[in-house]
Amino acid sequence: MSGNKKINILALTGIRSEYDLLYPLLKGIDSHPDFDLGVIVSGAHLSPLHDYSVRQIDKDEFRVVDHIENLLYADSFSSKAKSSAILMQSLAQTLLRVQPDLLLILGDREEAIIGSLTASYMNIPAVHIAGGDNTSPNGGDVDEQIRHATTKLSHVHLTMMEEHSERIKKLGEESWRVFTVGSPGIDRLRMEPSLSVEEIANLLGEGVKKDYIVLIYHPLSSTVAQAAEELRLCIEQCIQTGLHIFIGSPNSDPGYQDIVQVLQEYAHHPQVCLYKNLARNIFVNLLRNARCLVGNSSLAIHEAPYLCLPSVNVGERQKGRIAGKNVQFVPANEEDVRGALQKALYDVDYRNELDNEQFIYGDGFMVDKTLQILLSLPSREKLLAKKITY
Repeated sequence: MSGNKKINILALTGIRSEYDLLYPLLKGIDSHPDFDLGVIVSGAHLSPLHDYSVRQIDKDEFRVVDHIENLLYADSFSSKAKSSAILMQSLAQTLLRVQPDLLLILGDREEAIIGSLTASYMNIPAVHIAGGDNTSPNGGDVDEQIRHATTKLSHVHLTMMEEHSERIKKLGEESWRVFTVGSPGIDRLRMEPSLSVEEIANLLGEGVKKDYIVLIYHPLSSTVAQAAEELRLCIEQCIQTGLHIFIGSPNSDPGYQDIVQVLQEYAHHPQVCLYKNLARNIFVNLLRNARCLVGNSSLAIHEAPYLCLPSVNVGERQKGRIAGKNVQFVPANEEDVRGALQKALYDVDYRNELDNEQFIYGDGFMVDKTLQILLSLPSREKLLAKKITY
Protein backbone atom coordinates (compact mmCIF):
# COMPACT_ATOMS: atom_id res chain seq x y z
CA MET A 1 0.00 0.00 0.00
CA SER A 2 3.04 2.29 0.24
CA GLY A 3 4.70 1.68 -3.09
CA ASN A 4 8.38 0.77 -2.85
CA LYS A 5 8.99 2.11 0.65
CA LYS A 6 8.50 0.15 3.84
CA ILE A 7 5.02 0.07 5.35
CA ASN A 8 5.19 2.04 8.60
CA ILE A 9 3.03 0.34 11.25
CA LEU A 10 2.40 1.55 14.79
CA ALA A 11 0.89 -0.78 17.39
CA LEU A 12 -0.90 0.57 20.46
CA THR A 13 -0.81 -1.45 23.68
CA GLY A 14 -2.03 -0.64 27.17
CA ILE A 15 -1.94 -3.83 29.26
CA ARG A 16 0.03 -7.06 29.55
CA SER A 17 -2.76 -9.43 28.41
CA GLU A 18 -3.31 -7.47 25.20
CA TYR A 19 0.43 -7.19 24.55
CA ASP A 20 0.93 -10.93 25.01
CA LEU A 21 -1.65 -11.49 22.28
CA LEU A 22 -0.04 -8.90 20.03
CA TYR A 23 3.50 -10.13 20.58
CA PRO A 24 3.68 -12.92 17.95
CA LEU A 25 2.39 -10.56 15.26
CA LEU A 26 4.67 -7.72 16.36
CA LYS A 27 7.61 -10.10 16.18
CA GLY A 28 6.60 -11.18 12.68
CA ILE A 29 6.16 -7.60 11.48
CA ASP A 30 9.41 -6.46 13.06
CA SER A 31 11.45 -9.19 11.38
CA HIS A 32 9.92 -8.67 7.92
CA PRO A 33 11.94 -6.53 5.49
CA ASP A 34 8.88 -4.74 4.08
CA PHE A 35 7.66 -3.30 7.39
CA ASP A 36 8.85 -0.65 9.82
CA LEU A 37 7.33 -1.27 13.27
CA GLY A 38 6.91 1.07 16.21
CA VAL A 39 5.10 0.45 19.51
CA ILE A 40 3.14 2.97 21.58
CA VAL A 41 3.13 1.94 25.25
CA SER A 42 0.35 3.24 27.53
CA GLY A 43 -1.93 2.50 30.46
CA ALA A 44 -1.20 -0.32 32.88
CA HIS A 45 2.17 -1.08 31.27
CA LEU A 46 3.51 1.99 33.08
CA SER A 47 1.85 1.18 36.41
CA PRO A 48 2.97 -0.84 39.46
CA LEU A 49 -0.33 -2.76 39.24
CA HIS A 50 1.30 -5.07 36.70
CA ASP A 51 4.84 -4.62 37.90
CA TYR A 52 5.66 -2.17 35.10
CA SER A 53 5.11 -4.64 32.28
CA VAL A 54 6.75 -2.12 29.92
CA ARG A 55 9.96 -3.87 30.99
CA GLN A 56 8.91 -6.93 28.98
CA ILE A 57 8.41 -4.76 25.89
CA ASP A 58 11.88 -3.33 26.40
CA LYS A 59 13.31 -6.86 26.70
CA ASP A 60 11.61 -7.80 23.43
CA GLU A 61 13.59 -4.95 21.82
CA PHE A 62 10.77 -3.42 19.80
CA ARG A 63 11.18 0.24 18.84
CA VAL A 64 9.05 2.16 21.34
CA VAL A 65 8.01 5.48 19.81
CA ASP A 66 6.17 6.83 22.86
CA HIS A 67 5.22 6.21 26.48
CA ILE A 68 1.75 7.59 27.28
CA GLU A 69 1.05 7.83 31.01
CA ASN A 70 -2.73 8.02 30.92
CA LEU A 71 -3.91 5.58 33.61
CA LEU A 72 -5.31 7.42 36.62
CA TYR A 73 -4.67 5.76 39.96
CA ALA A 74 -8.36 5.48 40.80
CA ASP A 75 -11.04 2.81 40.82
CA SER A 76 -14.16 4.39 39.35
CA PHE A 77 -16.08 4.54 36.10
CA SER A 78 -15.27 8.23 35.73
CA SER A 79 -11.54 7.55 36.03
CA LYS A 80 -11.80 5.14 33.09
CA ALA A 81 -13.36 7.87 30.97
CA LYS A 82 -10.79 10.45 32.06
CA SER A 83 -7.91 8.05 31.40
CA SER A 84 -9.30 7.48 27.90
CA ALA A 85 -9.42 11.22 27.29
CA ILE A 86 -5.78 11.60 28.29
CA LEU A 87 -4.87 8.72 25.98
CA MET A 88 -6.63 10.32 23.01
CA GLN A 89 -4.99 13.69 23.51
CA SER A 90 -1.52 12.17 23.77
CA LEU A 91 -2.03 9.62 20.99
CA ALA A 92 -2.98 12.36 18.54
CA GLN A 93 0.40 14.00 19.12
CA THR A 94 2.24 10.71 18.60
CA LEU A 95 0.41 9.95 15.35
CA LEU A 96 1.01 13.49 14.12
CA ARG A 97 4.73 13.13 14.75
CA VAL A 98 5.23 9.61 13.35
CA GLN A 99 2.69 9.67 10.47
CA PRO A 100 2.23 5.87 10.23
CA ASP A 101 0.64 4.06 7.30
CA LEU A 102 -1.38 1.82 9.66
CA LEU A 103 -2.34 1.72 13.33
CA LEU A 104 -2.65 -1.76 14.84
CA ILE A 105 -5.13 -2.26 17.70
CA LEU A 106 -6.57 -5.29 19.46
CA GLY A 107 -9.69 -6.23 21.35
CA ASP A 108 -12.28 -4.28 23.28
CA ARG A 109 -10.48 -2.09 25.82
CA GLU A 110 -10.07 1.69 25.80
CA GLU A 111 -6.90 1.44 23.73
CA ALA A 112 -8.90 -0.10 20.88
CA ILE A 113 -11.72 2.45 20.78
CA ILE A 114 -9.48 5.46 21.37
CA GLY A 115 -6.95 4.20 18.85
CA SER A 116 -9.54 3.67 16.12
CA LEU A 117 -11.27 6.99 16.81
CA THR A 118 -8.07 9.02 16.82
CA ALA A 119 -6.74 7.27 13.71
CA SER A 120 -10.02 7.89 11.88
CA TYR A 121 -9.93 11.62 12.60
CA MET A 122 -6.31 11.75 11.41
CA ASN A 123 -6.88 9.76 8.19
CA ILE A 124 -4.79 6.81 9.32
CA PRO A 125 -6.22 3.35 8.54
CA ALA A 126 -6.79 1.26 11.68
CA VAL A 127 -6.31 -2.53 11.65
CA HIS A 128 -8.46 -4.14 14.34
CA ILE A 129 -7.68 -7.62 15.68
CA ALA A 130 -10.30 -9.78 17.43
CA GLY A 131 -13.41 -7.86 16.45
CA GLY A 132 -16.79 -9.48 15.87
CA ASP A 133 -16.75 -11.43 19.12
CA ASN A 134 -19.83 -11.39 21.33
CA THR A 135 -20.53 -11.30 25.07
CA SER A 136 -23.97 -11.14 26.64
CA PRO A 137 -23.82 -11.26 30.45
CA ASN A 138 -26.80 -10.27 32.56
CA GLY A 139 -26.55 -6.56 33.23
CA GLY A 140 -24.43 -5.96 30.14
CA ASP A 141 -20.74 -5.37 29.63
CA VAL A 142 -19.17 -2.15 28.37
CA ASP A 143 -16.58 -4.18 26.42
CA GLU A 144 -19.35 -5.46 24.16
CA GLN A 145 -20.23 -1.92 23.08
CA ILE A 146 -16.60 -0.86 22.75
CA ARG A 147 -15.74 -3.87 20.58
CA HIS A 148 -18.42 -3.21 17.95
CA ALA A 149 -17.89 0.56 18.01
CA THR A 150 -14.20 -0.08 17.33
CA THR A 151 -15.19 -2.24 14.37
CA LYS A 152 -17.17 0.62 12.84
CA LEU A 153 -14.23 2.99 13.30
CA SER A 154 -11.64 0.56 11.88
CA HIS A 155 -10.68 -0.09 8.28
CA VAL A 156 -9.33 -3.66 8.27
CA HIS A 157 -10.68 -6.49 10.42
CA LEU A 158 -8.65 -9.56 11.46
CA THR A 159 -11.00 -11.93 13.26
CA MET A 160 -10.45 -15.07 15.31
CA MET A 161 -13.16 -17.21 13.71
CA GLU A 162 -15.56 -17.23 10.78
CA GLU A 163 -18.61 -16.49 12.96
CA HIS A 164 -16.94 -13.24 14.02
CA SER A 165 -16.28 -12.28 10.40
CA GLU A 166 -19.93 -12.86 9.53
CA ARG A 167 -21.03 -10.68 12.45
CA ILE A 168 -18.79 -7.85 11.25
CA LYS A 169 -20.27 -8.07 7.76
CA LYS A 170 -23.74 -7.82 9.30
CA LEU A 171 -22.59 -4.53 10.85
CA GLY A 172 -22.32 -3.23 7.31
CA GLU A 173 -18.60 -3.68 6.76
CA GLU A 174 -17.45 -4.43 3.22
CA SER A 175 -16.39 -8.06 2.84
CA TRP A 176 -12.99 -7.23 1.31
CA ARG A 177 -12.01 -5.60 4.60
CA VAL A 178 -12.72 -8.71 6.70
CA PHE A 179 -10.29 -11.61 7.16
CA THR A 180 -10.55 -14.69 9.39
CA VAL A 181 -7.03 -15.41 10.67
CA GLY A 182 -7.43 -16.95 14.14
CA SER A 183 -6.19 -15.76 17.52
CA PRO A 184 -2.59 -14.54 17.79
CA GLY A 185 -2.60 -16.09 21.24
CA ILE A 186 -2.52 -19.55 19.63
CA ASP A 187 0.65 -18.56 17.77
CA ARG A 188 2.16 -17.58 21.11
CA LEU A 189 1.31 -20.98 22.60
CA ARG A 190 2.61 -22.85 19.57
CA MET A 191 5.87 -20.91 19.30
CA GLU A 192 6.95 -20.62 22.93
CA PRO A 193 9.65 -23.20 23.83
CA SER A 194 8.85 -25.76 26.50
CA LEU A 195 10.48 -25.53 29.92
CA SER A 196 11.03 -28.39 32.31
CA VAL A 197 9.14 -28.51 35.59
CA GLU A 198 12.45 -27.97 37.36
CA GLU A 199 13.07 -24.76 35.40
CA ILE A 200 9.62 -23.43 36.30
CA ALA A 201 10.05 -24.46 39.94
CA ASN A 202 13.27 -22.46 40.17
CA LEU A 203 11.21 -19.33 39.59
CA LEU A 204 7.78 -20.16 41.06
CA GLY A 205 8.53 -22.67 43.80
CA GLU A 206 7.85 -26.32 44.50
CA GLY A 207 4.09 -25.95 43.92
CA VAL A 208 4.51 -26.61 40.19
CA LYS A 209 5.89 -30.10 40.80
CA LYS A 210 2.44 -31.46 41.67
CA ASP A 211 -1.02 -30.86 40.21
CA TYR A 212 -2.02 -27.19 40.46
CA ILE A 213 -4.69 -24.68 39.43
CA VAL A 214 -4.25 -21.31 37.70
CA LEU A 215 -6.80 -18.67 38.76
CA ILE A 216 -7.38 -15.41 36.87
CA TYR A 217 -10.28 -13.15 37.84
CA HIS A 218 -11.19 -9.70 36.44
CA PRO A 219 -13.98 -7.25 37.35
CA LEU A 220 -17.05 -6.95 35.11
CA SER A 221 -18.49 -3.47 34.58
CA SER A 222 -22.05 -4.53 35.45
CA THR A 223 -21.18 -6.57 38.57
CA VAL A 224 -18.38 -4.58 40.23
CA ALA A 225 -20.07 -4.81 43.65
CA GLN A 226 -19.98 -8.63 43.62
CA ALA A 227 -16.41 -9.00 42.35
CA ALA A 228 -14.70 -9.38 45.72
CA GLU A 229 -17.09 -12.06 46.96
CA GLU A 230 -16.98 -13.97 43.67
CA LEU A 231 -13.19 -14.04 43.80
CA ARG A 232 -13.17 -15.13 47.45
CA LEU A 233 -15.56 -17.94 46.53
CA CYS A 234 -13.26 -19.08 43.72
CA ILE A 235 -10.19 -19.09 45.95
CA GLU A 236 -11.89 -20.94 48.79
CA GLN A 237 -13.24 -23.66 46.50
CA CYS A 238 -9.82 -24.08 44.88
CA ILE A 239 -8.20 -24.34 48.31
CA GLN A 240 -10.62 -27.15 49.22
CA THR A 241 -9.22 -29.25 46.37
CA GLY A 242 -5.93 -29.40 48.26
CA LEU A 243 -4.00 -28.28 45.17
CA HIS A 244 -1.58 -25.39 44.88
CA ILE A 245 -3.09 -22.26 43.28
CA PHE A 246 -1.30 -19.65 41.15
CA ILE A 247 -3.32 -16.40 41.05
CA GLY A 248 -2.65 -13.50 38.68
CA SER A 249 -3.35 -9.80 39.21
CA PRO A 250 -6.56 -8.33 37.74
CA ASN A 251 -6.71 -5.91 34.84
CA SER A 252 -7.06 -2.16 35.45
CA ASP A 253 -10.85 -1.91 35.03
CA PRO A 254 -13.10 -0.34 37.70
CA GLY A 255 -13.35 -2.70 40.66
CA TYR A 256 -9.78 -3.96 40.51
CA GLN A 257 -8.82 -2.49 43.89
CA ASP A 258 -11.39 -4.65 45.69
CA ILE A 259 -9.94 -7.68 43.91
CA VAL A 260 -6.38 -6.76 44.89
CA GLN A 261 -7.53 -6.40 48.50
CA VAL A 262 -8.99 -9.92 48.49
CA LEU A 263 -5.81 -11.32 46.97
CA GLN A 264 -3.77 -9.79 49.77
CA GLU A 265 -5.90 -11.70 52.29
CA TYR A 266 -4.47 -14.92 50.84
CA ALA A 267 -0.91 -13.70 50.25
CA HIS A 268 0.52 -15.93 52.98
CA HIS A 269 -1.70 -18.98 52.50
CA PRO A 270 0.52 -22.07 51.99
CA GLN A 271 -1.43 -23.19 48.90
CA VAL A 272 -1.47 -19.78 47.19
CA CYS A 273 1.14 -18.12 45.00
CA LEU A 274 0.30 -14.57 43.83
CA TYR A 275 1.97 -13.01 40.81
CA LYS A 276 1.70 -9.63 39.11
CA ASN A 277 3.48 -10.16 35.83
CA LEU A 278 5.22 -13.35 34.71
CA ALA A 279 7.70 -13.58 31.88
CA ARG A 280 6.05 -14.90 28.73
CA ASN A 281 7.81 -18.27 28.67
CA ILE A 282 7.06 -18.86 32.35
CA PHE A 283 3.38 -18.02 31.99
CA VAL A 284 2.87 -20.16 28.89
CA ASN A 285 4.56 -23.15 30.50
CA LEU A 286 2.61 -22.60 33.72
CA LEU A 287 -0.56 -22.98 31.65
CA ARG A 288 0.77 -26.00 29.76
CA ASN A 289 1.27 -27.92 32.98
CA ALA A 290 -1.82 -26.70 34.86
CA ARG A 291 -4.54 -29.15 35.83
CA CYS A 292 -7.30 -26.55 35.49
CA LEU A 293 -7.95 -22.84 34.82
CA VAL A 294 -10.48 -21.05 37.05
CA GLY A 295 -11.97 -17.52 37.09
CA ASN A 296 -13.37 -15.47 34.25
CA SER A 297 -10.54 -14.67 31.84
CA SER A 298 -11.02 -14.81 28.06
CA LEU A 299 -7.92 -17.00 28.11
CA ALA A 300 -10.23 -19.89 28.97
CA ILE A 301 -12.31 -19.25 25.84
CA HIS A 302 -9.72 -18.33 23.23
CA GLU A 303 -6.47 -20.08 24.11
CA ALA A 304 -7.13 -22.84 26.66
CA PRO A 305 -8.79 -25.10 24.04
CA TYR A 306 -5.47 -25.30 22.17
CA LEU A 307 -3.86 -26.62 25.35
CA CYS A 308 -6.83 -28.95 26.05
CA LEU A 309 -6.99 -27.17 29.41
CA PRO A 310 -10.23 -27.63 31.39
CA SER A 311 -11.59 -24.26 32.52
CA VAL A 312 -14.24 -23.17 35.01
CA ASN A 313 -15.75 -19.76 34.20
CA VAL A 314 -17.45 -18.36 37.30
CA GLY A 315 -20.13 -15.68 37.08
CA GLU A 316 -21.35 -13.57 34.20
CA ARG A 317 -18.11 -12.45 32.55
CA GLN A 318 -17.44 -14.18 29.17
CA LYS A 319 -21.03 -15.40 28.83
CA GLY A 320 -22.22 -15.41 25.21
CA ARG A 321 -18.82 -16.15 23.67
CA ILE A 322 -18.42 -19.23 21.51
CA ALA A 323 -16.64 -21.75 23.71
CA GLY A 324 -15.42 -25.30 23.47
CA LYS A 325 -16.18 -28.19 25.78
CA ASN A 326 -13.16 -27.20 27.86
CA VAL A 327 -15.18 -24.36 29.44
CA GLN A 328 -17.84 -24.92 32.10
CA PHE A 329 -19.92 -21.78 32.73
CA VAL A 330 -21.21 -21.84 36.31
CA PRO A 331 -22.97 -19.35 38.59
CA ALA A 332 -21.06 -17.98 41.57
CA ASN A 333 -22.16 -20.39 44.29
CA GLU A 334 -20.29 -23.05 46.25
CA GLU A 335 -22.13 -26.10 44.95
CA ASP A 336 -21.77 -25.30 41.23
CA VAL A 337 -18.15 -24.19 41.46
CA ARG A 338 -17.24 -27.26 43.52
CA GLY A 339 -18.94 -29.60 41.05
CA ALA A 340 -17.29 -27.97 38.05
CA LEU A 341 -13.88 -28.22 39.69
CA GLN A 342 -14.35 -31.91 40.41
CA LYS A 343 -15.30 -32.55 36.77
CA ALA A 344 -12.43 -30.48 35.40
CA LEU A 345 -9.84 -32.08 37.66
CA TYR A 346 -10.87 -35.71 37.85
CA ASP A 347 -13.38 -36.70 35.13
CA VAL A 348 -11.13 -38.69 32.78
CA ASP A 349 -13.76 -39.10 30.04
CA TYR A 350 -14.46 -35.37 30.04
CA ARG A 351 -10.78 -34.46 29.85
CA ASN A 352 -10.23 -36.87 26.97
CA GLU A 353 -12.98 -35.19 24.94
CA LEU A 354 -11.14 -31.87 24.83
CA ASP A 355 -8.70 -32.93 22.10
CA ASN A 356 -11.48 -32.70 19.50
CA GLU A 357 -11.83 -28.91 19.77
CA GLN A 358 -8.18 -27.90 20.04
CA PHE A 359 -8.27 -25.51 17.06
CA ILE A 360 -11.58 -23.74 17.68
CA TYR A 361 -9.89 -20.28 17.68
CA GLY A 362 -7.14 -20.89 15.16
CA ASP A 363 -4.33 -23.17 14.06
CA GLY A 364 -1.35 -21.18 15.36
CA PHE A 365 -0.44 -19.54 12.05
CA MET A 366 -2.27 -16.24 12.41
CA VAL A 367 0.97 -14.27 11.92
CA ASP A 368 1.78 -15.77 8.51
CA LYS A 369 -1.74 -15.09 7.24
CA THR A 370 -1.75 -11.55 8.58
CA LEU A 371 1.59 -10.56 7.07
CA GLN A 372 0.32 -11.54 3.63
CA ILE A 373 -2.86 -9.53 4.20
CA LEU A 374 -0.97 -6.42 5.30
CA LEU A 375 1.30 -6.65 2.25
CA SER A 376 -1.67 -6.86 -0.11
CA LEU A 377 -3.83 -4.02 1.24
CA PRO A 378 -5.08 -1.42 -1.25
CA SER A 379 -4.18 2.26 -1.19
CA ARG A 380 -4.75 4.47 1.82
CA GLU A 381 -7.43 6.31 -0.14
CA LYS A 382 -9.43 3.12 -0.70
CA LEU A 383 -8.99 1.98 2.91
CA LEU A 384 -10.26 5.30 4.26
CA ALA A 385 -13.29 5.42 1.93
CA LYS A 386 -15.58 3.33 4.13
CA LYS A 387 -19.03 2.47 2.83
CA ILE A 388 -21.85 0.80 4.70
CA THR A 389 -23.28 -2.15 2.79
CA TYR A 390 -26.96 -1.63 3.54
